[in-house]
Amino acid sequence: MSFSSFRFLILSAALSGAAYAPVHADECRDTIAALYQGGALDPFERPKRREVTVSVQPDGSESLVTDVIWDSVTRSVALSGGTYYLTFDGEMWSGPSFEGPWTPTGSSLPEDFEQMTRQMADQSAANITEAQCPGQTEVGGNSWTTYVYRTKTDPNVHGSWFGGLHTAYIDPASGELARLEIAEMVSSWAPDPTAHKNVTTVSYDPSVAVIRPE
Repeated sequence: MSFSSFRFLILSAALSGAAYAPVHADECRDTIAALYQGGALDPFERPKRREVTVSVQPDGSESLVTDVIWDSVTRSVALSGGTYYLTFDGEMWSGPSFEGPWTPTGSSLPEDFEQMTRQMADQSAANITEAQCPGQTEVGGNSWTTYVYRTKTDPNVHGSWFGGLHTAYIDPASGELARLEIAEMVSSWAPDPTAHKNVTTVSYDPSVAVIRPE
């Protein structure tokens, strides 16, 4: 498995300028932190779904980053870097489409991948700064509950970390994440904030099922 595809999986396991609402800063921060711990941003609680992430440049141009079908934290099919990857409980395959055919990659997720994913969510919750809770905002004709905050993970055993300025849009009807924007992205491999932002849109589908290839 390439470094870029592994980095994608870590970043995936895992998404401003609006007016402030009259919410106390600590209360707002705690509300956002709870989204990572049993809420809409908790990777272990999120329903079956498809997430499409595009990179948006300052001039408005867009390019695809990833397109992922999530069955669970350890079961997904993803388009990343022009290649499709299927992961199933630690095993990995690559292929030419979402339907395969699938070829074993000869590599696998780390044995502690679920633990790493849980730690990253907990670290993101613990490291929140600049929290804003503007309430309902309109985006693309939708009215979503909005949270703006900066956070980052702690360095892992490999010294890797990442973060950025997040804007999370929650569907007030379902309580689920509808859209996530991450701007001013930083990481251990690129510590200067990016000029572009990543925008992830989410659609939910209870029929999603990732099957282990024979």
